[in-house]
Amino acid sequence: MTRVQIERLVAEIENELAHLERIKTQVEGARSRFGDTEPNGFGTQGIALVLHDFYNAAENIFKRVALELGEGLPHGGDWHAVLLRNMTFRIPTLRPPVIRDETASLLDEFRRFRHRVRHAYGFTLRWSTLRGLLAEFDEAYQSLVADVHQFVAFLKVMAEED
Repeated sequence: MTRVQIERLVAEIENELAHLERIKTQVEGARSRFGDTEPNGFGTQGIALVLHDFYNAAENIFKRVALELGEGLPHGGDWHAVLLRNMTFRIPTLRPPVIRDETASLLDEFRRFRHRVRHAYGFTLRWSTLRGLLAEFDEAYQSLVADVHQFVAFLKVMAEED
């Protein structure tokens, strides 16, 4: 990769990190508004969409890394799960892990939930599931952002060496 390509990748990742910050604000707003009180159907669906967006932003980062560094995207029906797992791998000639195994484990719950949101009717979503993900959000968010910042630091060093 050229320096310009690396810098563009860093800019794309930082853009997704900004989206993640906005999603964090939305999650905090949902928690303060609803607490443990089950929202109405539209409220439930709105929270579900925010949680969907959280994993979507994470996966957007992973897709950009895989495509820009030349790994490509996995194939098959389970490609989303494989992509998440691939981000935990150190590829000696290419890159360190993008995220730690612990982060991938936290994110996997959100990945599975996003799949459900995409393939089920909103009115079938259960508040208990959403409440659990809202409770797990902070740890998953902080872990993801810390790991991605560390990966961005690697990319910046890589750009300087080009």
